[in-house]
Amino acid sequence: MPILALAGTLLAGCALAPPDSPRPALTQLPEFDARQQRLTFITDEGRRVMLGVLRHHDDALRMALLSPQGQRLLTLVQDGNGARFLPDASIKPPFSAGWLASRLAWDLWPDDALKQAFVGTVWRLETRNDQQQIYRGSRRVARLSGDSDCRVIHDRESGYRLYIATLDDAPDDKPRAPDTCPTP
Repeated sequence: MPILALAGTLLAGCALAPPDSPRPALTQLPEFDARQQRLTFITDEGRRVMLGVLRHHDDALRMALLSPQGQRLLTLVQDGNGARFLPDASIKPPFSAGWLASRLAWDLWPDDALKQAFVGTVWRLETRNDQQQIYRGSRRVARLSGDSDCRVIHDRESGYRLYIATLDDAPDDKPRAPDTCPTP
């Protein structure tokens, strides 16, 4: 599934200024218990690995970014009051909470909800060959591909690739192998 397209750039030190894209309503995303993910960010500056914990419950979406050792770096909250970072962050990201929430929405919400949110804006979503392409005007901003065990977000505009490996327990209560999302 999702995540944080931008956490990698936050640690890589890239300065980001791209605009937020519209986000679908939280009511269009089914509630789910906490999901744990290994996030591998690849940029021109190198490779960074983080852990992400994502939860949607009680009309709020929360995402905590953790170091591989488990230190909380940043928490994003999106609810009826918009998107914001909690004040206990141990890092200052080079992007807004709204921008991060909009990128997270690309991975979490169903295509129909994204298309509906983009109506009347310069943003659009195209799906072909099991890949999602996000455009702002005529410019392709990002490509998303993969499945629930391994999602890849290639954000051309921000210059990173994010590999998201699901670490939740599988239905047979055996943890998924850490190589469910091999990276280059």
